[in-house]
Amino acid sequence: MKVWITLLFLSGCSFFIKGSEAPKTAKGTYYSILFAKADWVLEKDKRSDYIYKNIKDGRILLSNSFCEEFQEQPLEQLANKTFKTVTDFKSSVHEYTTFHNREAYRLEGMGLVDGVRVNLRLLNTRRNNCYFDFVSINPELSHISDSSFQDFLKAVDFK
Repeated sequence: MKVWITLLFLSGCSFFIKGSEAPKTAKGTYYSILFAKADWVLEKDKRSDYIYKNIKDGRILLSNSFCEEFQEQPLEQLANKTFKTVTDFKSSVHEYTTFHNREAYRLEGMGLVDGVRVNLRLLNTRRNNCYFDFVSINPELSHISDSSFQDFLKAVDFK
């Protein structure tokens, strides 16, 4: 599915990295996510730390981490860059907040990815010299009230 592949590239700042050296991930070392909810399956993919896909409606929850990367730019700027490739992105929420007692930034909105209208949510933060982003991708036609992103965030366990 073309949209699925494109959506994987939305999350994180992986497309900002120059050179062939991949950044160090915090997965397993500094954090883990055990999101055990009905209708959600953990997908295996080397491009993201965690990818959970809803088998009924195609919603996606994912997380990425980059240690020793993205420490200088403001969280707001990094969040906006993450959705830079989304056509006609219109934000509805953009605010600084806290997450696990750390500064975080929340960005939510809607846009087109490969011609498909999607609702997007992002929360990013820094901890232990690592940058983390957590993303929710919902097809617009998914009329489900999505508390899953909040449940996903609650499942984050920093070590």
